[in-house]
Amino acid sequence: MKTIIKILVPLLVILAFSFACKKEEDGKGQLKVLLTDDPADFTEVNVNITEVWANYNGSGNSQSGWVQLDANPGFYDLLQLQNGVTDVIADPTLIPTGDINQIRLVLGEDNYAVEIIDSIEVQHPLLLSSQDKTGIKINLNSEIIANQTIEVTLDFDAGSSIIEQGNGEYRLKPVIKVENVTYIP
Repeated sequence: MKTIIKILVPLLVILAFSFACKKEEDGKGQLKVLLTDDPADFTEVNVNITEVWANYNGSGNSQSGWVQLDANPGFYDLLQLQNGVTDVIADPTLIPTGDINQIRLVLGEDNYAVEIIDSIEVQHPLLLSSQDKTGIKINLNSEIIANQTIEVTLDFDAGSSIIEQGNGEYRLKPVIKVENVTYIP
């Protein structure tokens, strides 16, 4: 009988610990954000992405609000992200289960587009409105599921996002949509 107890007690402790760890993992999933683009009339369109956020509405006792994702800040040439090519702008970030209503991209300074005019490469600074500097919100309406990664691909339409103004300046008015949402176990 003592031999059985010596075997069962450690086994029960291991099972209880495993169950507790599994339960803790079950309450979280991951969010990963990718970027792609459609063609535009430029040779380069470089945007400076500094932050990526998700508007999270937790289930149960979880908190709600904006959650900063593990972004990969830097310049992204949107025209290099065509024909199925994507780039990761936010690595998988652990988030409790719940709903994701929006993604917000925060752009930094020095965004620019390049075009060839009479065989000369011309760089156009892209002006931002204040709302673009504080974050461009993209509706998502998806769910964080326990032990799964939700991979969201955003299509930043460079051709529709650049507006030439009457004074010859160029303004970046981002047109971004959710192209694809995939759940990966």
